[in-house]
Amino acid sequence: MLLGKSSDGTFPILSLIIFSPYLYFVRIFSTLRRLRSGEPPYTQVHEGLYVGGWPSSPEKLPPGDPAIIDCTCEFPRMKGFSGGLPYMCVPTWDTRSPQPADIESAVKWACRKRELNRPIFVHCAYGHGRSVAVMCALLVALGITEDWKNAEKLIKQKRPYIRMNALHRKALEEWSRHRLSVPKK
Repeated sequence: MLLGKSSDGTFPILSLIIFSPYLYFVRIFSTLRRLRSGEPPYTQVHEGLYVGGWPSSPEKLPPGDPAIIDCTCEFPRMKGFSGGLPYMCVPTWDTRSPQPADIESAVKWACRKRELNRPIFVHCAYGHGRSVAVMCALLVALGITEDWKNAEKLIKQKRPYIRMNALHRKALEEWSRHRLSVPKK
């Protein structure tokens, strides 16, 4: 990955130095866009399952000390979140989709956390694309919806501004055909 985001959500010092103008620009842009839109930072799509945008502070996290699936490659994991919250990074560029294998890994990880009654928070920059794709797969794997298309409809009812693109849908189609996680009933 170009920016060098590690699996713990941090950036190497060299990446911070080289890419700091871009990294600070996306933070400022994201903050301004969020203020202008008035959209909540996260939305509960089912009991204990949340999808949303990058949490710039601990106050922007859902309740219940959620396990976090971070689908961004352009935002760091904030320092205040390292205190015991389970974290998985699926670094994906904006407007791109996580690969089907990454979706499967995230779904399996989240299912294990749900078995421990841990809430799940899946986020990307705004909670409109990358995170929604992963949440669609999770809703199917947990047996909440029959397929990812119904999951997308469910999420859209709760978070109307989602915008999955053709890449997200293609990845979900491929994930659906080859997935190893079995739906819970």
